[in-house]
Amino acid sequence: MYDFFELVCRRRDGPATGCCWPVLSDRPDSLKNEVQLFLAHGPKIASYPVMLISPHAGYVFSGPVAGKGYSTINKNIKTVIIIGPSHHVGFYGLCITDVDYYQTPLGNVPLEQTIISKLRKSPLVHVIHPADDTEHSIEVQVPFLQESLSSFSIVPIITGEVDPAEAADLVCPFVNETTLLVASSDLSHYHSSTEAKAIDAQTIHAILSGDADGPIDACGKTAIRVVMQCAKRLNLAPELLDARNSFETAPQYGSADRVVGYASIAYLKKK
Repeated sequence: MYDFFELVCRRRDGPATGCCWPVLSDRPDSLKNEVQLFLAHGPKIASYPVMLISPHAGYVFSGPVAGKGYSTINKNIKTVIIIGPSHHVGFYGLCITDVDYYQTPLGNVPLEQTIISKLRKSPLVHVIHPADDTEHSIEVQVPFLQESLSSFSIVPIITGEVDPAEAADLVCPFVNETTLLVASSDLSHYHSSTEAKAIDAQTIHAILSGDADGPIDACGKTAIRVVMQCAKRLNLAPELLDARNSFETAPQYGSADRVVGYASIAYLKKK
């Protein structure tokens, strides 16, 4: 069921690595059409978002929710900082890969080396190849950006054990009118649909209320808390665009007894 695209990070010093799913990389039109469909029915909001929280599961499950957020972004964005969790490797601090670009069937996306060079001055920032080789939380966001923006670069950040406030201190200074910050995260995992809705409602309430210490049941909870910290610094207000779980988006592929939750949340400048 994860049959939408293959993503490859090409290292300066070696062969292609970092496939996130064994999929149809020779059919870029299928990916393009799929993403465009998800982007076609976006909500109307008061202004362009400065930051997003976006899910990162297989597109058949989370794509409809992710599309709600990406459909609202400013088409003139030039840089996107994407923060996502490490699903496979534990470490302390933040991981930023040393590749030159991310490659999808839709083309190559360069890394924003100026910002990355500045971030690397922090002792919190490391290159950890086992963490970025197979990590999908960053990769899944890239095709949405490719279909939403004409020319852009990315800063991919994978979180380990780190204080969200310290991470926000590093990242927030780079967020501006042409630089979007995205937290990549799914919500609760493997509960019944009814249970998941209750758990996810608590998480979403904590996010929308700006409760930095509130309950957040999410694989990317650190990335979410970084965004929440940045929202306080930048005087931004969160707005819920969509929230559903995998049974609600794709009932044909599973049951209501074991689902994953998703939310798309935009952060806007306060009036």
